[in-house]
Amino acid sequence: MLLLARFGLMADLALLMGLPLFWWAMGMAGQRALLAALALGGGALSALWLLASAASMTGTPLLPPDWATAEILLTMTPIGPVLAVRSVALLGALVLAVAGRDRWVLIPAAIAAATIAWTGHAGATEDVAGTVHRAADVAHIWAASGWIGALAALLHAVTMRRPNVERVAVMLAKFSLLGTVFVATLVVTGVVNSLMIVGFADLPTLTGSRYGWLLGAKLAVFGGMLGLAALNRWRLTPALERGDSAIAALRLSLMLETGAAIGILMLVAWLGTLDPMA
Repeated sequence: MLLLARFGLMADLALLMGLPLFWWAMGMAGQRALLAALALGGGALSALWLLASAASMTGTPLLPPDWATAEILLTMTPIGPVLAVRSVALLGALVLAVAGRDRWVLIPAAIAAATIAWTGHAGATEDVAGTVHRAADVAHIWAASGWIGALAALLHAVTMRRPNVERVAVMLAKFSLLGTVFVATLVVTGVVNSLMIVGFADLPTLTGSRYGWLLGAKLAVFGGMLGLAALNRWRLTPALERGDSAIAALRLSLMLETGAAIGILMLVAWLGTLDPMA
């Protein structure tokens, strides 16, 4: 259950940040009902994650909840301050969404997404190295959230009953530069995070650990996403601009890319619970 809670929480917060970022970049109106639902979902999933963490620590079932251990986590570990900051940010996102300030939701949503960095390996790194590690992790989370939000918006646009081909082509063209920034950020911060977690000298030892195999799987899936993104950018977008014959191929490509993103989130949720050197 802990893995499912982590996965659901990361997906929710990524969409809560990524969607308004994409809408802002495209100059589009947002969907406040969806953002409000994501803000509420982020709160519920955070509570589930807390209870699942308590159950995992004590080796007990999720139900009935272990309130005593949950209280210890809230009062004696960094989880308490992290959840406090996230709760305030999610409340701010909810208020802004209900008020129709869709683009402003991006600010508290980015804060909420950033708190994930303090609940994984980056949260355990100390001193200056810890600051660098968490900064890299936050940038990694923001770039991933931007990409995931864009995928969700684009997939919705191409799966409508009658897709507006011209509008989709414009969206893809506008997103190309931002997408390049996301990819570059993910690559650089991914390298920094790996070196901070494992260390350059211990990288060869990953080949014999579960963490190493899962990290390799994540990198392989990420490589597949890059290939699909390149296909969209250099082949399908130009074809779409010449007519709607490429819409079916683009739809399939975006579905595969979204599936890969979901797979990566599942792997990241698992990796965050493992000792890299075990």
